Amino acid sequence: VLTYQTDVLADDVTLSGNMWANLKVAISGTDADFVVKVIDVYPDSTKNTSFTTPKLQSNYQQMVRSEAMRGKYRNSTSKPEAFVPGKVTPVNFELQDIQHTFRKGHRLMVQVQSTWFPLIDRNPQQFINIMKAKPADFKKETVKVYEGSEGSFLKVRVM
Repeated sequence: VLTYQTDVLADDVTLSGNMWANLKVAISGTDADFVVKVIDVYPDSTKNTSFTTPKLQSNYQQMVRSEAMRGKYRNSTSKPEAFVPGKVTPVNFELQDIQHTFRKGHRLMVQVQSTWFPLIDRNPQQFINIMKAKPADFKKETVKVYEGSEGSFLKVRVM
């Protein structure tokens, strides 16, 4: 899991509207899943109240939005495409709309991962029919997510 986190927010920050994950990736296989999660991280000093007990609120990570994309459907849900191993490939997909305020003192966290099992079935990391995959079809895979000015980013309106 790749985790990106802001410093402690000096002011409230509101994200609003459409949200897009724009990933640039290279994989060692021919298929992969991509999961992006946007998380509100509460301050270490957050106290429990009678309403929140018994859940610990200090440093609590509240998932605000999330989405998964099966890589073979990155360009079309009706015409799956294999990845070319090692080739840098864009994988862009929309997360659910958002209207959330990250409060002063909180942090904004983004996680990128290649599996969300058991919420989503495992991907064999090969361009095959997953429903017909046998145990031997499941392979280890290296996933590189590119960063920087020409790399991956999350597109969302900040109000």
